[in-house]
Amino acid sequence: MRSVFFDCHTHTEFSSCAEDVTLQGYAEIARTTDRQFAITDHSAQVFYPPDQRWGFWGEDAYELYEANIEAGARRIRKYVETIRAAQCGGMFVGTELDVLPDGRKVFPDGVLETLDVVAGAVHSMPTLKQERPAGEVYDEFRFQVEALAGHGIQVLVHPYRLTLAAGVPVTDALLDWTVRLARDAGFALEINSHKQFPDVDLRMARMALELGVTLAVGTDTHRTQEFGDFAYHEQILQGAGLTEETWDAHLLWPSAAAQEAAAE
Repeated sequence: MRSVFFDCHTHTEFSSCAEDVTLQGYAEIARTTDRQFAITDHSAQVFYPPDQRWGFWGEDAYELYEANIEAGARRIRKYVETIRAAQCGGMFVGTELDVLPDGRKVFPDGVLETLDVVAGAVHSMPTLKQERPAGEVYDEFRFQVEALAGHGIQVLVHPYRLTLAAGVPVTDALLDWTVRLARDAGFALEINSHKQFPDVDLRMARMALELGVTLAVGTDTHRTQEFGDFAYHEQILQGAGLTEETWDAHLLWPSAAAQEAAAE
């Protein structure tokens, strides 16, 4: 198994769903190995109040967001400063960007542009909670992905996790729409190993390669044992017809500017 990819998606103790991973643990890995990875904690779990970190998924998500615009912005800025202060080696500073169902980003203005990696995720879909027809689910998915694209994401992570977990199938039409938007908006599509959907990931990867869309490797690490395990990604890349010699040309890597800054 190949030891080094750029892992675009990892979590620390700043994500409430993380288990035994810590920022200092990642810093030690960055100091002592050649691994490259981005810290991408859930923006909503940093933005929302410490005692209501799951508020983004609650019934009063909008009210909490509006009540915390200034305080949440301060928490996000402090978080970015904390990750930057720990940055070393192949560690990069990012976020897993949340958007409210109305498309507003859960992140202060002017900060996304300072990050090395902006990963966008569809994390809350009222149509699924309300068990609406599949057509309405697809419409909401498309709306949120377009909103994320408008906020400048570099990679869309686990694109279909919510829909698949709810038993809503991913049609070829929805796949085609997502891949074409990724091509037109210039963001990558993640192969995510935290929760695996090999059939859909393989279909997505093949379509992405056909249309010249970059793929991204993400462990979505929530527990230590997940970090650095790229067996699933290798399986999908090989299944899509790529040989190891060609992987790098089709995968997301930190920008040259981010790599230069990390090396300073």
